[in-house]
Amino acid sequence: MPAVTVTVITKNEADALADALKSVSWADELIVIDAESTDDTVTIARQFTDRVYVRPWNGYIDQKNHAAGLATHDWIFSLDADERSTPELA
Repeated sequence: MPAVTVTVITKNEADALADALKSVSWADELIVIDAESTDDTVTIARQFTDRVYVRPWNGYIDQKNHAAGLATHDWIFSLDADERSTPELA
């Protein structure tokens, strides 16, 4: 099975983020791009990965493309903080 990178872009997602990141614990690599949150989003993300980057919001597409550009695997799964991966997907 090929290695998979999961990317998540965030902005003030502290309430939802932990559950989203737990749902992708199967990922080979996890990257979070945060748009300068003012809540505990970054702290929560760092509990799951050291690949947490904070940068200004330059638009949805730019944030997603930036995250994909940091991935080290060819297969990339983009997850929103309010989404969950199912066991079947894993």
